[in-house]
Amino acid sequence: PKDIFEIVIPNSWGRVKEIYKGTNEQVIVHIQDAHCNYEAQTNIANILDLLVAEYGLTVVGVEGSVGRLQTELFSTFPEDAIREQAADYFVREGKMSGMEALAIAKGFEYPLALYGIENNELYENNFNAFQASLPFKEEAKGYFRYLNKCLAQLKTPLYTPEISDIDLKQISFNINILDLNTYALYLAQLLEKRQLDISKYPNFAKLIKAINIEEKIDFIKAEEERTKLLTELTNVLSEEDVRKLLDKGLAFRDEKLSASRYLGFIKELAKANEVDFNQHINLDNYIEYAQSYDEIKSFELFNEMEEVDLALRSKLYANETQKKLDFLMRGLRVMERMVDIKMVNKDLAFYNEHKEELKTDKYIAFINEQAEKFGIKIDLPDISYLDVYMPAWADFYRVAGLRDEAMISNTLQAIAGSGSKIGAMVTGGFHTRELTRMMLERNLSYIVITPRITKNIPGPYFDRLTGKKSPLDLFMEEMNAVVPVKEAVEENAQKIN
Repeated sequence: PKDIFEIVIPNSWGRVKEIYKGTNEQVIVHIQDAHCNYEAQTNIANILDLLVAEYGLTVVGVEGSVGRLQTELFSTFPEDAIREQAADYFVREGKMSGMEALAIAKGFEYPLALYGIENNELYENNFNAFQASLPFKEEAKGYFRYLNKCLAQLKTPLYTPEISDIDLKQISFNINILDLNTYALYLAQLLEKRQLDISKYPNFAKLIKAINIEEKIDFIKAEEERTKLLTELTNVLSEEDVRKLLDKGLAFRDEKLSASRYLGFIKELAKANEVDFNQHINLDNYIEYAQSYDEIKSFELFNEMEEVDLALRSKLYANETQKKLDFLMRGLRVMERMVDIKMVNKDLAFYNEHKEELKTDKYIAFINEQAEKFGIKIDLPDISYLDVYMPAWADFYRVAGLRDEAMISNTLQAIAGSGSKIGAMVTGGFHTRELTRMMLERNLSYIVITPRITKNIPGPYFDRLTGKKSPLDLFMEEMNAVVPVKEAVEENAQKIN
């Protein structure tokens, strides 16, 4: 098998987002699942098939299931085309994943086993918590919008010009008026002005480094230097190294390999063969620039940028009222992310630490007091139901964290049982932040891959979760044709044998 840490996948299927090489021999390839998105499921199947063929993958851990998935049962159907068409239909309907369809289509001899990696009790508890909170989602978001509007009216009389400027820049960035580089440089300049240490925010620091390097690069000359360097290398490389260089070049051309990995390989070859790199300054800067960008963890970057914003504001508060307004605004953002299933671990920690201070009576008291003080007319509706809704969402996240721990442990167990050193773990992207954090803490080797999605077509995922039936479900019920599938397939298998 090929080296999994050198994994290359076609850009049309997806991309490698992160590679971490820990001390453990086992490697988890975490593929982010977009549930019930047909394009994503097709690409996940392609990625898994590649991992089986070229990297020795034999086992996949599956979210939402417990124990071995018996896909072999479906392989008893003798007609390959009919079996594949049926599997494809169920993938489109959101009743089957791409990996299940892959295993069914490939048949008995395909060396890939699918294992459910859930703890059944935790999964049921998490599902029930989700179901309990879902009916209140839109109502809660309506309350959040109203609270945002009320608090925003208090910014003008309460904020200093400096805080107002920081706040305006943050809002402009959040609604895509201000681009990432411009906003990041603005924050970096304020950090320097306030003598705050940028190294506390490693991903943000890497972004600033990359932006600063970019300003020094003549990209046309960098390409000229790359061409010249390749010519120099071909004159000194062994036949084997020339072949490797050509393979990397083709992978880069076909968008299977990132620029940083391709150019980094060229630089290592140059060093190993004592080719003078000092004559290629623009290319060297470009390589450093590309590698800096590749090292940035996007989830962590945006968390750190929010932390930078908070650190800067804390240096500018003139009174406790300004601080309280920003605290309540932050609490509102955290609760909005909670309801939208976008919360990260630090958000949950913040909510759990301050949940009493984030009760609706605290918001109402602050808004009414400040509105009266500044002569602002605000009529607040009854928002007390939020105090009932939010604990249900918090419980959903609490149990989700326990599920993440169980999924890692069960995936490692499945890998150990397979006799291989690598295994895949396919879960929703919601779990990625916590899964990667936990794997880093354990110093586990992992690779994160996201499937390519070009069509944002609404899938039937939430219909499946909420029990909404498809036309096929209704038709089968009307025809009284709902048959236990496992028994039917086993009966068919006996007839064939």
